[in-house]
Amino acid sequence: MASSALVRQWISVVAVAMTCVLPVAAMAGGDVPVSKGAGFDPVHKSEIVLPPSLGETIERRITVGLDKSVLIDVPEDLSNVLVSNPEIVDAVVQTSRQVYLLAKAVGEANAFLVGADGRRIAVLEITVNRDLTALNDTLQRLLPGSKIRAEMMGDTVVLGGSVMNPADANRAADLASRMVKSKDKVVNMLATDAKEQVLLKVQVAEMNRDGLRRIGVDLPGAVVQAGNFTFTKVIQNTFPVTSGIVGGAIATSPTTLPLVAAGSALQTNWQSGGDSVTAMIQALERAGVMRTLAEPTLTAMSGETAKFLAGGEFPIPVAQDNNAITVEWKEFGVNVAFKPVVLSEGRISLTILAEVSELSTDGAVTIDRISVPGLKVRRAETTLELPSGATLAMAGLLSDETRQSVEGTPALKDLPVLGALFRSNDYRRRETELVILVSPYIATHSSAQEVARPGDGYAPESELKELFFGHINRVYGTGSDPANHRYRGDYGYIIEYPGVKG
Repeated sequence: MASSALVRQWISVVAVAMTCVLPVAAMAGGDVPVSKGAGFDPVHKSEIVLPPSLGETIERRITVGLDKSVLIDVPEDLSNVLVSNPEIVDAVVQTSRQVYLLAKAVGEANAFLVGADGRRIAVLEITVNRDLTALNDTLQRLLPGSKIRAEMMGDTVVLGGSVMNPADANRAADLASRMVKSKDKVVNMLATDAKEQVLLKVQVAEMNRDGLRRIGVDLPGAVVQAGNFTFTKVIQNTFPVTSGIVGGAIATSPTTLPLVAAGSALQTNWQSGGDSVTAMIQALERAGVMRTLAEPTLTAMSGETAKFLAGGEFPIPVAQDNNAITVEWKEFGVNVAFKPVVLSEGRISLTILAEVSELSTDGAVTIDRISVPGLKVRRAETTLELPSGATLAMAGLLSDETRQSVEGTPALKDLPVLGALFRSNDYRRRETELVILVSPYIATHSSAQEVARPGDGYAPESELKELFFGHINRVYGTGSDPANHRYRGDYGYIIEYPGVKG
């Protein structure tokens, strides 16, 4: 009795050992069982050996590389193989116990392996992705010290892990984009051990010189009567060069001065009986200078984009259904956007877009009593590499526009001396020069004592000095000792007008 009990115990121990060995053998075959919360190995396997089913259906999730195949060894004879999507995976039965799965396109499918008695031996959940083994080997070889792992999510490559510097992260994304032939199909989730920040100082300066001259004679009205016939002659010059900038003079009655938008005009009238002639002499000369200056300072992480806008937005009406009109807003002013990438040895790869725009009557559109102004734009976009602290000058954005016209009455305007009474001369010249200076720096933190506010150094003036001298603030620098700072002389926001001494 004791020997029989001992034998039964040995049999139970062997059975438990067999149940423990079978899953280990299955894992050694290169496949991963499907279970709740368990993932799967995204690496392609060329051969998978299924363990004995012992009367139960084997469930496996496998990954097959695109345009590759995998051999499935089955422990029992097969009678049928069913594939859910032959366009993704195709099955070829080599023998009764061997099945080839051919990956034809990226996607997912499943396969049912049916035994001789009609029982399902195995159910395979198949994922077809690009085989990234070569890419992972290349990243490890070309970027030593980095821990990068590339995985497929649909037709997108996902880069995970960490790199030593931002330059390696961009190189890894560039290599991955070469494989899928598109930068939009690469998701860069690499973490950088050392995050760099870039401070960009931008100076946008524009000088605009404009001059125009208008000299001419108009005959707004001429009525000549001869017997029973009446002749009416009107000579009106339109001044096409400067008419969009300066409105022309308008003739009025003989006893009233003409309406002049700019310049001067002399109106003369002659009348004899039923005959009358009205003449108007116009003269205008204008010169103007305009300066636009903006100095934005932006800070962004390496690989991120920063934007700056000093200007505003103007409304643009947009027609909708049922005669409804909505409003969209268009930006104008000084607009700067840049994307820095810190490379090795303190060098910075910089993509910068600078734009200077202003509202203008040139190109304006008027529809149904709604006027939409035009927009003059100066834009520069470039990608370059320079060290920290260096300055790039995007200059040469010059514009010199000259317009000149002569209008008058045919034949009469060509008469010697008297022809000046029948013609108008119009001249306009516009010169513009735009310079953009860009200086990137690798930014570091600073203490609160080193940071200055715009209001530092301001102090309100006393009522007596404000009353008798017109001062509205005290001398700059009274709030702190300027000798302890880097600045020399007056500092703060000071506005000086021409010919006025503060």
